[in-house]
Amino acid sequence: MGYFYVYAAIALFSSIEVVSKFIGSYVDPLNLWLFRLIFAILTLLPFVKFSHLKSLNFKDWINLLWLGTISAGIGMSLYHIAVANSQANEMAIIFSSNPIFVLLFSKLFFKEKLSIRVYAGMILGFLGVIITSYSSDFKGDIYALLMVVSCVLFALLTVFGRTVVQHSSSATFNFMVFVIALPVVLLEMLIFKVPVQIQIKSLPYLAYIGVVTTGVAYLLFFKGISKVGSSLGSMAFFIKPWIASFLAFLILSEKLSVNLIFGGILMASSLLITYLPQRKDPSSPSYR
Repeated sequence: MGYFYVYAAIALFSSIEVVSKFIGSYVDPLNLWLFRLIFAILTLLPFVKFSHLKSLNFKDWINLLWLGTISAGIGMSLYHIAVANSQANEMAIIFSSNPIFVLLFSKLFFKEKLSIRVYAGMILGFLGVIITSYSSDFKGDIYALLMVVSCVLFALLTVFGRTVVQHSSSATFNFMVFVIALPVVLLEMLIFKVPVQIQIKSLPYLAYIGVVTTGVAYLLFFKGISKVGSSLGSMAFFIKPWIASFLAFLILSEKLSVNLIFGGILMASSLLITYLPQRKDPSSPSYR
């Protein structure tokens, strides 16, 4: 069931860049992230179990504070700035290198044990990301760098957030992270003199991004990785470039090439190598 949660979340995540780009001409990046947070907080509020906060230890609270401030508040602001200034499929491709960073951080900080098969799948998936990137004439400018930084910060959110979720719940964790991130985004807007404003015509799109791709998707994603492990769960991101690029082709008329299709096949193969056949190991869901 954990894999179902993760893949459902990735399917929802895959539309973020496209919808963000679609309304980018009249919603600036920081306002987009601000209202995305507001809608997500309101969505998660009915599911939050505040009694779970009592079970969090000091380390959990420290993780919540820095993850909300840096990974969500700053990291996702950089993400939206990058998307607003580049092609949607380009940014989706870069962000989908996320499993590599998750694997590195899981090994570095939590000594997560993985088999050769998982490493092989990870390499194959990353190769698919590289090949797919050529389909959008990747330029490698400053906005690509911002997306890489955002990707690294989201990987930290994935790895350290898993522990907090296990001590509380996915809804409680994400709600607290978003609440902490909200004043950070407002401070950023104050520093860069970006007024809080929104156009009525953008509200349906902001509601979709906030409720569906943030509130629901984050809830599903962290619920999933709490069950299957951060490294294995994050590998689902390898299907994101293909879905996002296909949506960008349909909605934004962005380029869809043979490289994208071939890269998608490699990414799908990486998932098959990693997950099939599954070897049962009751000691840990992250062992394969």
